[in-house]
Amino acid sequence: MVCLAEYVYIHYMAAPRERKHLKDVYPAPAPDGREVCACFRIREASRRISAFYEDALGPTGLTIAQFSLIGMAVALERQRGEPPTVTTLAAALDLDRTTLVRNLKPVAAARLVAIGPGRDRRARAVRATAAGRAAYRNGLSLWRRAQDGLRARLGAEPFGLLMRSLERSVTALQDQK
Repeated sequence: MVCLAEYVYIHYMAAPRERKHLKDVYPAPAPDGREVCACFRIREASRRISAFYEDALGPTGLTIAQFSLIGMAVALERQRGEPPTVTTLAAALDLDRTTLVRNLKPVAAARLVAIGPGRDRRARAVRATAAGRAAYRNGLSLWRRAQDGLRARLGAEPFGLLMRSLERSVTALQDQK
């Protein structure tokens, strides 16, 4: 009988109270067992931070992804004087075009954005509707509270370090697509 644990690396997800019996393996080591996997820790932090912001945005009915999508569409339209195309919005959000199209479906179904022809008939433009702009405006103070709350929980200096480290990481890995 072959023990797969010797050959397959599996990230174990457990709530903090369930981790007590995992002291020897949590945080999950990299496949070679020498260090913590950076990807695992970043994804874990991302899930927790996203949940923190989504709790704050709860009254708007928007997820943090939807809030960001509408906000970026509004900002690009204001900056360029016309609604962004799906391609432009995807690039601004650092998303694959197909992922953005999938993320747009529920927001469009809720009539928070309208997708229509762009200047070039082949392009599709994304415009935040009045309801979408209102939802975004209503969420701004909630988002600010979440941002300030995260800074308070982490501490101002670690928060600043985190933000600078993330920016450097994004810049360093920009050509990975």
